[in-house]
Amino acid sequence: MQRITLSCLCGLLLMMTAGCSLTVQNELNTEPRQYLADHLFTAIPEQSIETEQQIFALPDAVYHDMLRMVRPLNSSREKADALLNYIFFLKGKRISYETNATLTASETLARQQANCLSLTILAYSLASVAEMNVLFQDVIIPEYWTHVQGVSLLSGHVNLKLTGSGAKTSRGAANYEQFSYVIDFDLETNKSDFPVRVLKKPQIIAMFYNNKAAQFMIEKDYDHAFAYLKAAILTDPNSSESWNNLAVLYRSIRHFDLAEDAYKLALQLDPESTNVKSNLALLYMLKGETEKAEDLQRVVYIQRLDNPYYHIMLGNEAMQMSDHQQAIKHFRYSLKLNKKASEALAGLAKAYYQLGHAEAARHYLLQAKKHAPSMQERGRYQSKLDSLMTASKQH
Repeated sequence: MQRITLSCLCGLLLMMTAGCSLTVQNELNTEPRQYLADHLFTAIPEQSIETEQQIFALPDAVYHDMLRMVRPLNSSREKADALLNYIFFLKGKRISYETNATLTASETLARQQANCLSLTILAYSLASVAEMNVLFQDVIIPEYWTHVQGVSLLSGHVNLKLTGSGAKTSRGAANYEQFSYVIDFDLETNKSDFPVRVLKKPQIIAMFYNNKAAQFMIEKDYDHAFAYLKAAILTDPNSSESWNNLAVLYRSIRHFDLAEDAYKLALQLDPESTNVKSNLALLYMLKGETEKAEDLQRVVYIQRLDNPYYHIMLGNEAMQMSDHQQAIKHFRYSLKLNKKASEALAGLAKAYYQLGHAEAARHYLLQAKKHAPSMQERGRYQSKLDSLMTASKQH
């Protein structure tokens, strides 16, 4: 399976794994353009790729609304509270989470949808109007995959931290209390135990381009995918994720040598990346270099053995191959590591349903709903339960 890296995942219950630490990112020591094979793709007009200004721009009406709202406020905390209320309860409508909604700030406001990257972009733009101190944060979570149209997506998580201190209150009194707020979709899951690394604005922009590229790769629109990956790499050449995704793209069009070069650059930037090692092992297998592939696969397997979400990914891939019994084994192993992993429970429900065991499917769907980390997920599982009950009555 192809394993593309995304920059955002929100609203999921994650289990801390032992030894989780900050990733040390190296810097590229070569010219990136020499690895960009423009001649293999139809050129996409530059104006179709969102610029930095377009990504962060706010509609004029929103910009002036924010100015009017924060101008009377002297306290950073008051401004932060106003900002949070504006984001999450804009015109009485709460912005809803949508996994693939990698949108500009203006698009997020128009659609009232966002993923965590889009929410971070919007929050930054609004906070800039309020002249607040902000930090982009990359939350270092265990590897987590989603499965879309035969592609495994490895997702990360970003948010925005607001900080303030030493401001006057609206009544003129001095307030030296330091505070920090994190603007994040994942309000029901405590990520306080996960380390974070501060990101710069170009890294956020590159993540935006990466997510766009990933969606086009899923749709097999390789020309647009390349255009966005090129933009990501030229914006942030030190992103291991961008080089990994470029390698997946080259592999998809069977330019294996170009893919291998890109994977090696990704590993140069992040030598500990199990995702890149796993993808490179698959490439070696396709090239007939079995010994190299097996050596990497052993390393990856040992590193991922205690991650429940790795086994969920394997279960989903087995389901894709219609190997339902093997999928059940993977989902059950995941539950040994985290008995409340709702995705594993839902996977078991799907596998048993495909095997004709409707009652077992209902049992595991009920358990998945019970342990779902958000109301949105609980609603999704309830919908599946309703469909299952309707189908059972018809038989």
